[in-house]
Amino acid sequence: MNTLILSGSVSENSRSFLLCKAVEKQLLSKGNTITFVDARKIPMNPAHREITDEMQQLAEQVKQADNIIIGMGVHCYSVNDALKILLDACFSDATGKFFGVLCAAGGERSYLSTMHLTQICMNEWRMIQLPRIVFATEKDFAEDIITSAEVLERIKLFSEEFHAIGRKLLA
Repeated sequence: MNTLILSGSVSENSRSFLLCKAVEKQLLSKGNTITFVDARKIPMNPAHREITDEMQQLAEQVKQADNIIIGMGVHCYSVNDALKILLDACFSDATGKFFGVLCAAGGERSYLSTMHLTQICMNEWRMIQLPRIVFATEKDFAEDIITSAEVLERIKLFSEEFHAIGRKLLA
């Protein structure tokens, strides 16, 4: 199974990046092929402007992927502008693909912020979402380490279900 993991935060100290890396580790242990993309390394322009070479490469990676995991931080109870640019410019070939969401937020009251990403993916490209979301807040981390046993257990369960359901959808 070829999985694209897009860490969509451009924050220097991205906690959603840490969630993405933890899921990557779990899926690699199950034999998945992972393409990991870090939005912090993609020079980007708004979608209505010229698409950069790195954005074009991401569009090709989306096309080649069997399924996609999107890591996001919460910004004003929604996805950040960089992730929205990448979605608009690079996801035209994501139609019908299976996807999952990993979210790191500053506080506990923004747990519904992932619904905006869900709406975008399901309405724009008719993608199929794993109903389980990993949601973590700043209290679940110590610097660049996930410290919450509960979040680590959610990552494990997310990875198991994403792998199992993703394989069934490809059969």
